[in-house]
Amino acid sequence: MKRSAAGKTSEASTSISTDDTGKRNRHGAPFSSIVRWIRRNSIFAGILSLSLIAACTYTFFLSPPPNNNKSLITPLVEQSIPPCPTQPWKPHEDMRGKCPGDLKPFPPATTISACASTCCSNPSCITWQFRSDVGCLQGGDVRLGMEKDGVAAWCSDHPPQRWRGQYLYKKGGTGEEDAEIRARGCDSSTWNPEEQVGQCFGLGDVKKDASGSAEECRDACCGKEKCRAWQWNEELGCFYGSHMHGCQGDDGDPVKFDPFVGRRKFLATRQYIDNSGKPWQMTL
Repeated sequence: MKRSAAGKTSEASTSISTDDTGKRNRHGAPFSSIVRWIRRNSIFAGILSLSLIAACTYTFFLSPPPNNNKSLITPLVEQSIPPCPTQPWKPHEDMRGKCPGDLKPFPPATTISACASTCCSNPSCITWQFRSDVGCLQGGDVRLGMEKDGVAAWCSDHPPQRWRGQYLYKKGGTGEEDAEIRARGCDSSTWNPEEQVGQCFGLGDVKKDASGSAEECRDACCGKEKCRAWQWNEELGCFYGSHMHGCQGDDGDPVKFDPFVGRRKFLATRQYIDNSGKPWQMTL
């Protein structure tokens, strides 16, 4: 008896299906294949496993922490500052910027720890700073950064940085008159923005509308009759006014750009607020 075409097709399908099943049974599921590969290549698999373990160990335990430039207080420096039990230091800040003339040298203290502890034990000492080339500085209360309440004495909340700036008036033993100095300083072909690279003080708040460049800052100052000095920093912006003082380098010492280390005692009589009456806190 002849088989129909449909019967042949059915048998062929059954044969193909059986062959596929046989292949799967011989080779196994994907997981089984991986297991057999590992068994055949046990040495290589062991090396690979050890490499992965070593990489994970380095990543989570031995790799150095990411570089964080926001904080300038190293753990070693932090540990060298003793607490002040009688009148605690104000938390979450570091007196790392310059305090123009408001803190005085205290030669007996030759280390950070000694500078802090002697200030702590002295009721009249509220603020202290230390830097290796300057030594210990101590004094009364100061305002920091954008604080507006409290005493007139002030400290920068930024470490010393390189600035660009120039006087537009007679300063020192020059034979030029103010008008000549101003004309030269306001001319883009004769100005000298490297005249004052150390930070100066007394120029007031930042002039945001002229902070795009040193040229903008210069032009803004030159456009005001009573403006006679300006400074600009890429990060901090433009400052100008009738005069500037306390400039780094004016005392003949080389300009230093290393940060200070320091603290001030917390005073319950202070609000530590900015010009708008909001609490102000420095960024570490």
